[in-house]
Amino acid sequence: MQHFLDILYYALCRILPKKAAHTLQVFFSVEFVTFIVVGTVNTLSTAVISTALDFITENISALSSCEIISKLRLTFIAGYILSLLISFILNCRFTFCEKPTLSKLIRFPVSYIPNFIIQYVVVWFFTAVIPIHPTIAYLIAAAIGIPVTFITMRLIVFKRK
Repeated sequence: MQHFLDILYYALCRILPKKAAHTLQVFFSVEFVTFIVVGTVNTLSTAVISTALDFITENISALSSCEIISKLRLTFIAGYILSLLISFILNCRFTFCEKPTLSKLIRFPVSYIPNFIIQYVVVWFFTAVIPIHPTIAYLIAAAIGIPVTFITMRLIVFKRK
């Protein structure tokens, strides 16, 4: 797998300026591909949890009349937080092959702050400004934040020794 990624990277080096290609090198690794797979699982868990919470809040009369839940997309926030725990465990185990520690668990959400901001704005935009189904908005938002999350996670949580 890494050999194939190296071939793709060297082909890219022929097309792009050297500095641009060097910047993108981190994305041509088995680690990044694994991160994408784990991210896909995490994205699906966020979408499923958030959609389930949407369904619950829409079908419980006391919650369906609560305007703050729909305006602030609290179901997305709750789904996102629950999926962070899933993501932490999967990234420790499969992506970075490191033992989960309390220190990493504490730093892990910090590495997701840029991603959360990007995703929250995208979800808000697609559900409030251009009304589309929330599940589709969740999936679009997740796809936009992937590279940012990978870099911040490597810098903040899983530092190479």
